[in-house]
Amino acid sequence: MDGADKKELLRRMGIFLGITFGVAWLGYFTAWGCGESYGSTNFDIVMVIGSLAPFGAMLFCNKGEGVGFDPESWGISPHFRGNVPTYLLAYALPTLLAALGGLLFFAAFPGKYDQTSQTYIDAFMQAGLTREQAASAISSMLGMGVLMGPFANILLAAAELTGFLGWLLPRALKLFGGNAALKASLAVSGVWAVWHAPLYFDGYFYGKGYPGAPFTGLLLGMVFYTLLGFLLCYMALHTGSVLPGCLTRSGVTAMAAAGVYFCKGESLLILGPGLYGVFGCMALLLFCGLYALRLSRMERTGRLWHQRPKKKKKALPPKAS
Repeated sequence: MDGADKKELLRRMGIFLGITFGVAWLGYFTAWGCGESYGSTNFDIVMVIGSLAPFGAMLFCNKGEGVGFDPESWGISPHFRGNVPTYLLAYALPTLLAALGGLLFFAAFPGKYDQTSQTYIDAFMQAGLTREQAASAISSMLGMGVLMGPFANILLAAAELTGFLGWLLPRALKLFGGNAALKASLAVSGVWAVWHAPLYFDGYFYGKGYPGAPFTGLLLGMVFYTLLGFLLCYMALHTGSVLPGCLTRSGVTAMAAAGVYFCKGESLLILGPGLYGVFGCMALLLFCGLYALRLSRMERTGRLWHQRPKKKKKALPPKAS
């Protein structure tokens, strides 16, 4: 890529990021200025609009490039052939991460483990449920999280990832030489993490009463999203589709608090056993290390990531003599 092409690519990427960050961040600060806060119904609406911003930015940038609806260029072609194991892993990965993060937490703090979920049963009983109803409610929430979690928030996940993984990631690949897949994945996942940054000042993930708030939460949250984003980038590069990442992204949201149900007494969310805490990040780090080695090996052996087919130009009719 020559200097002029690289400059034009950076310009278009800047437009995409300007729209994506501008819509989301302007919405957050406007909501805070109006007295709304994270967790309120109106702020939830603002967050939904923010989640749609990457998709809108992709549409705008594609229009500027003369691209209409194209499943390949949008990254939404499923490419099931040869990728079924990746889809199965994407579906199961949130449960595996939640289980591993909880296992690490309770191994470090065995006194906090309560297999009967008594703390949450007591909370449900105070709300008017019987003991049997409370236990059934917890089992149902866990079961639905495992089975249906990857589909529960998949539309919002697709809006985010179609922009970041479907549009931004393929263009980031063009900016790097050696180890382009690894570098582009880290860059895009880092940008995705920064995109969420303002929310941590309003109790996102960890509340407001933890030590060092809000800066320790900001730091850990950035680590969490960077690690998760790297996994999603790997899936998109391996399959050529954002859909496996959408399953994992949705499932992580659904399973994030699964470990908390088995915690005795109050839990410090920034530590664990929820997926967003320190031990959840450790579980993510394990998978990221494995996939980073796999990406590097794929490039060294010449078996690169999925390559999108180039569009064939339509032949022009011959000019009349």
